[in-house]
Amino acid sequence: MDSIRRFRRPRIVVRAMQKLRGRSASINSGRKSASAKPASAHRHLKLVPEPPPHEEPTDSTPPPPSAGPRYVRRGFLLVLLMLLSLGAWWVVDEAMTSSAQARYFAHLAEKVKYRVEPGPTSAVIYPSDSPYDERLGYANLPDYLKRLQARQFEIAAQARFSPKMIELADMGLNPPYPEKTRAGLAIADCHRQPLFASRFPERYYESFEKAPPLLVASLLFIENRELLDADHPKRNPAVEWDRFSKAVFDKSLHTVVGGDKRVAGGSTLATQIEKYRHSPEGRTSSTKEKIRQMVSATLRAYQYGEDTTRVRRKIVTDYLNTVPLSAKGGFG
Repeated sequence: MDSIRRFRRPRIVVRAMQKLRGRSASINSGRKSASAKPASAHRHLKLVPEPPPHEEPTDSTPPPPSAGPRYVRRGFLLVLLMLLSLGAWWVVDEAMTSSAQARYFAHLAEKVKYRVEPGPTSAVIYPSDSPYDERLGYANLPDYLKRLQARQFEIAAQARFSPKMIELADMGLNPPYPEKTRAGLAIADCHRQPLFASRFPERYYESFEKAPPLLVASLLFIENRELLDADHPKRNPAVEWDRFSKAVFDKSLHTVVGGDKRVAGGSTLATQIEKYRHSPEGRTSSTKEKIRQMVSATLRAYQYGEDTTRVRRKIVTDYLNTVPLSAKGGFG
């Protein structure tokens, strides 16, 4: 008994060994089950197929337009609108002030000159048949000179045209020069006492200041209201753009629609003077003749420079002295 008791293991050791054996048994059983069913241990895993190679989309729908061209178009329209606005402003300002016309025609008028030098010349163009040139004898000068030279008369001095003046006269424009409104014949004796005198027109205003203001105001109210506008000293007296535009519109409408209604004209006093002085029979026979009157009157207006105040006043005086008021001949 003593020997058996001597070799008996303590209870604590026995319990520990039992636990180790139980654990080893459980481990062995787990390994066997894992080798029997290997797929069941990793049910949460599965093979994922490889993605197919990248292919271009086969959709035929065109891509949306980019924003670039749209902004370019908008910018172009904005710039075009600004240019149109600037052009409209320039046209309106030019119609009121005539600044660009004054610079151009004043520079052109500086080249349109003439000078009187001794002896005859061929650098001159005589006027054609027109009421003013026929009445004063200018249209018959070539015939008069031939007759006088046939009777042993000589030309002591004659006017020479500048090259630009000859060029414009060949184009049909009336050469600008100081035209006299009154003409006639006066005969005096040896003591310079008048024996005979005849002048036309008989009644005559020597200057603009001597014309009655009421008469001037009435004439301008009917014919050319903006002629003596002091706020714009460079104004072109040959064109009154609002009346001219209205006349062109009414004439075009009358041509299309027809009718017997008389269309109001857009002529200014300056173009009327050119018409009844230098146009054939004193009439406007065509659009070309109207343009010739306007350009000739414009060139005549700027022959003294860009400021046309002096010329515009002379236009009023010449009109009063040459147009029979109330259609009574001899009363200019």
